[in-house]
Amino acid sequence: MSGIMQCLAAVVRAKAAEQMAYRGHFALSVLLLMIGDLVIPFVTLLIYNAGASFPGWTLHEALLVQSVFTLAKGIAFPFFFGMVGTTLSQVREGTFDLLLLRPRPVMFMAMLTGFDFDDFGRLISGSVLFGFALSGLPAASGQAWLQFGLLFGASIAILCAVSVFLSGMLFRWVGSSRVFDIFDAVTQFGMYPGTIFSKSLQNLLTYVLPIGLIAFVPATALLGRSGWGALWALAPACAFLALGIWFWHRMLKGYTSAGG
Repeated sequence: MSGIMQCLAAVVRAKAAEQMAYRGHFALSVLLLMIGDLVIPFVTLLIYNAGASFPGWTLHEALLVQSVFTLAKGIAFPFFFGMVGTTLSQVREGTFDLLLLRPRPVMFMAMLTGFDFDDFGRLISGSVLFGFALSGLPAASGQAWLQFGLLFGASIAILCAVSVFLSGMLFRWVGSSRVFDIFDAVTQFGMYPGTIFSKSLQNLLTYVLPIGLIAFVPATALLGRSGWGALWALAPACAFLALGIWFWHRMLKGYTSAGG
């Protein structure tokens, strides 16, 4: 465990030094990410100011769902999703073979290589939005915060599983450079309260594509709308992550290297 933490610390220091060499580019990248993540909450604010609303949800409750989603991405993207882009480029260029030679788990090294400081801009925008949403809501109980913490961990696990799935696909279908765009399009549903969708779509986004578990379920727990029964979401999140890890290693076995 100490070796893993040392590797992570070394990569963080190297990436930080790299970003500080181009401070202007780094600041602009973070700013653009923050603006992009706040577009949908800003539209939501305009909708409520115009007199419309999401049925059964106040402005601050709706913004809470969107802030939880942004916070989850702000943690998952820097640590996990960078492996998608790096796997794509390294498999194409034949440099992924170098990760196979290192004395660490290959998946861990792929995640470390893809670590991206820029994506922490999502964490900043999510934190600001989360604070604003909570400012208009009653104080949550300790039980609600505990449930939220557990379910938020499940959200991170789901996003990690998605990044592993997308990365694993690239060992076989290296031309699938648009998988990230597909992910962004599909997960936009997670930015809205699940109850505004039809029952069939809710079931699809909960039990088939666990997008609703990323923000909607943790947000309802923090609002006190669900009891301990909401922790059922921990089981599919763990199962989805385990399936993603298995899929990644299965696809890695079919990797034929640069000469394949």
